[in-house]
Order: sequence, then C-alpha cells, then structure tokens
Amino acid sequence: MSDQPKFDETAFRQFERDGYSRVAEGYASKTAVVSAQANDAILDAAQVGQGSDVLDVACGPGLLTHAAIERGANVSAIDFAPKMVDLARTKNANADIREGDAENLPFDAGRFDAVVCSLGILHFPNPERAMQETLRVLKPGGRYAITCWRPPRPDANPFLAIVLGAIQAHGTMDVDLPAGPPLFRFSEPEECERVLAATGFDDIRSTEVPLYWPSASPEDFVREVPTSTGRFGPLLDAQSSVQRPAIESAIIEGVAKYATRDGLRVPSAFVLASGRKPR
Repeated sequence: MSDQPKFDETAFRQFERDGYSRVAEGYASKTAVVSAQANDAILDAAQVGQGSDVLDVACGPGLLTHAAIERGANVSAIDFAPKMVDLARTKNANADIREGDAENLPFDAGRFDAVVCSLGILHFPNPERAMQETLRVLKPGGRYAITCWRPPRPDANPFLAIVLGAIQAHGTMDVDLPAGPPLFRFSEPEECERVLAATGFDDIRSTEVPLYWPSASPEDFVREVPTSTGRFGPLLDAQSSVQRPAIESAIIEGVAKYATRDGLRVPSAFVLASGRKPR
C-alpha cells in the first residue's frame, strides 16, 4: 500500500482546497456534526486533558478544536481551506487557527503534547509526509490520533456503501475530476497501524467508532450529501441527466430502511488509530 498511483498533486490540492471552501457551510452543518460523534474518542486516544498543548490538523469548521478547548486544552489548529479557517475562528475565538499545510506544519519541533486529525489523512497528497511532520512537532511521549471512514461495504459503512453503490450501479465513477491518493487507503486498522509504525510511532492502537448520519427524511439525505462533502457534489454533477435521477432514487430507496420515529439514522463508522512519539 505504500506505492501510491501517480497523480497531479497540484491539481488535487487545488480541487480539495476549492471544494472544501465551497461546501464549508454545508460541511459544518452536517458532515462535521456526524464526525463530531467521534470527538471524545479521538481526544481520549490522544490523551488530551486540562493544560494539554494540542494541534488540530485539518480542523475544518472547528468542532474538534472546540471539544479540546472544553477539556481545558490549549489548542492550535490549521486547515488548507480558507472558508473552513474562517468558520473555525468564529467558533473558537481563543484558539490559534491558521491556514496551513499538514505536510509542512508552521510550528517548532517538540511543540505539542498531542496532535489530532479527524478525516484529514485521506485528503493529503502525501500522508506519510504529514505523519512525519506530526512526529516532528510532538513532544517525546506525545500522542497522535487520526480517523478515516471505514470502507464502503454494507457490513462496515452502510452510509458510503449506499451512496457509492448507487453511483456505480446507475452512473459512472469515471468522470473528469482530479485524481488523488486512494480514498479508502486508511479505512482498515492494519494500514493505519503499519504506516504509524513505519513513521516511528510506538504504543500504536486502533479501534472502530460507530456513527450515524441524521436526516429528516431520505429526500433530505440525498440533498444534503452533495452539499456537505467535497467530492460527492462534483461527482454527482458530472452524471448525465438520465443517470443522476436514477442514482438519487437508488440512494433514497437504500437509506429508507433506516428511518426511525425521530428521522433517518444511516449507520456509518470511522477507524480511529493512534500512536505515541517515543520518549
């Protein structure tokens, strides 16, 4: 898994940066709320507590940053999407939040007790380089925690299995979008653990964190996903006028079984992996 396919890193970075600035408001109201269900588990894995110096990498609209602050931590945060940085600053006035690159962190070596990164690792052109930068800025004994979506299989992540399955069955994944690293490379604990170990971390641990995507109805779900994720919107926009309605109908049918008295609750899950910088 260490040999990634070749792709245009500049085009991928620009696509991701523009895309996540474009959907920042929708992401903050939906995907970030879904991922926040894992925030306590992430902070526990990184051993974040009162007085911890913490860096939140790929902070998005700042919900994980806020959760760390609520624990009494001193938090810095970076994101590459300017609109995400604006939202995170609005929510966390006392944090040091900057526009920045996970592969070239603007901090001195040995600066932090903990580094956390929720759903960021799949958006970095060179995830190994990002991990090496994390190791550099951690204090000896400091911990690093990351999350990634579990793979799009019905037994692992019904949310993504339904959405991607509908596109594959009724449309095409072969559209003119910038290529990037394998989206689900870190969706299995074994790969997370392998790369953390190869980077130099020890005391490596991994687990699965169950989540759910809440919506008022299946129809709301099919409207929310494209406006709160960076890639699904452009992917769906690239489908034909025949394909897209068929895809949306299949998604509606697929998620309808997860309706509850309180609305739709579509199951999903993260893999959560963590490691320690050797003392």
